[in-house]
Amino acid sequence: MNSKTILIVAAASASVALGGCDKIKHLIGGKPSGQVVATVNGDEITTLELKSEMGAFASKDPKVMKAAEQQALQQIIMRRLVSEEAKKEKLDKTPDYSIQVKRGEEALLAQSFERKLVQGMAPPTQRDAENFVVDHPDQFANRRIISLDQIIAPATKVDPKKLTDLKTLDDVKRSFDANSVPYQESNGELDTLTAPPQLVAAISKLPANEVFVLPQRGAFVFNRVAGQKSQPFRGDLATNYAMRVLAQQHQTDIVRKRLETLRKDAESKIVYSKGFAPPPKPAAAPGTPAPAAAPAPAAPAAK
Repeated sequence: MNSKTILIVAAASASVALGGCDKIKHLIGGKPSGQVVATVNGDEITTLELKSEMGAFASKDPKVMKAAEQQALQQIIMRRLVSEEAKKEKLDKTPDYSIQVKRGEEALLAQSFERKLVQGMAPPTQRDAENFVVDHPDQFANRRIISLDQIIAPATKVDPKKLTDLKTLDDVKRSFDANSVPYQESNGELDTLTAPPQLVAAISKLPANEVFVLPQRGAFVFNRVAGQKSQPFRGDLATNYAMRVLAQQHQTDIVRKRLETLRKDAESKIVYSKGFAPPPKPAAAPGTPAPAAAPAPAAPAAK
């Protein structure tokens, strides 16, 4: 580093101490330098921001990485420009904006807290995973792909009281036709590897052709088992998958217990306005076991 460069760095440091960002930009000609990859109206975009924008994307092809990097950078630039226009319109001064910012900040902090809780957690062992595979035959040795005939209807148009006596999809169609309920016929599949074990067990007990209902994105999906095929999941892939599922379940359990303790300890500090307090919990009957925690959602199947 020559003396001129040292002088510029020293001058820049001095200007920071005085709170003068404009002087730094003047000294470096207003161009991105060091960890800065671009500026938008003088507002810097850093390599850390760019890396965060790209998330976990990675490629061994330098051209692909460069293209992805450029796309991410342009997204940041465009978002920055739109944000500046929104501020000119004083949209950042509205109550809704303040609420959304607060909610976003709280959600981000909560996620960071949960990640910290599971840092350093010991991974499940090979034996743990092998036992999990043996103990869950529907997901592994007896894994099945269940084909479904389906009828999908908007939840807002369906009267639950009129579903009590419906046993088959034909019953559902007749009821919907009689009550002018719009619906769509479709087909689907259910993989016992990733489906909730309680759901798989319940479906297995249904009489032939009997319908079962699942809520889905503002709709009710009425299903009938049309057929199924065996697709066992074994070997190292199954064991590795089981290890991921066990790790996720362990993480979920750690976070759940910590949040339950946090909520319980804070109970005396929470004050509700009139009409907003939650209803009292019904007392459990003597000898009634506590409800079991819901299982963690399964990780995507290994391919």
